[in-house]
Amino acid sequence: MISTKDRELIECFMKVRTSDVIDALDRYNIHGYTIMPEEIRPLYDNIKMVGVALPIRLIKTRESVPTMTPEQYEQYAANWYQNRNNADLFFKIAEPGHVLVADAGGYTEVGFWGSYIALVAKDKGIMGLVIDGGCRDIGEIRKEKFPVFCRGIGRTETIGRQELRLEDVNIPVTVGRVLVKPGDFVVGDDDGVVVVPRELADVVSERALKQIQDDRRMQRSYLEKFGIQL
Repeated sequence: MISTKDRELIECFMKVRTSDVIDALDRYNIHGYTIMPEEIRPLYDNIKMVGVALPIRLIKTRESVPTMTPEQYEQYAANWYQNRNNADLFFKIAEPGHVLVADAGGYTEVGFWGSYIALVAKDKGIMGLVIDGGCRDIGEIRKEKFPVFCRGIGRTETIGRQELRLEDVNIPVTVGRVLVKPGDFVVGDDDGVVVVPRELADVVSERALKQIQDDRRMQRSYLEKFGIQL
């Protein structure tokens, strides 16, 4: 459950840059191992994402899709999304302020996330997605302005390729070599993604806010000189 304090921390992290957060983590002896690798990239420019981690694990399917008619396949697909890859498993527990963090094992051939599910997530107040895997419909997602950080562009459906089980929802996962636990804070922008362990979120947010305020003071005369607004 996302608390009032969590929402205050989200507001604070929204004011700072990923780099500020990383520098703050250094002060608390978290040197780099909560930084997502650069291969997990923002889907569009001028992106900003902050929220509380709701981690999930996706698994690759180990069976072949049987040969069938197009009509039979439609039923097969419906059953797949009902029983083998049902987004309601995380949507029913997601709250406004959550960030979905998906361990897909680097499997980029599948487009787990698309433009429709992004709209549903946006409507539910989910703040974004980080996935060590694939995303599709990227042109539409860019227009929807739903923050996504992914490893690659996957154009296929999950049918016969990727599954989500109840036991793999809201558990610790490893995404891009970074351990993410339920309740950790996730911050992302054009520089990438960093995870803030929940127990350090308060002090790290304060230190990150101090850093950007100090930077702005040093930059002020130059920003004014060149007419730059940050």
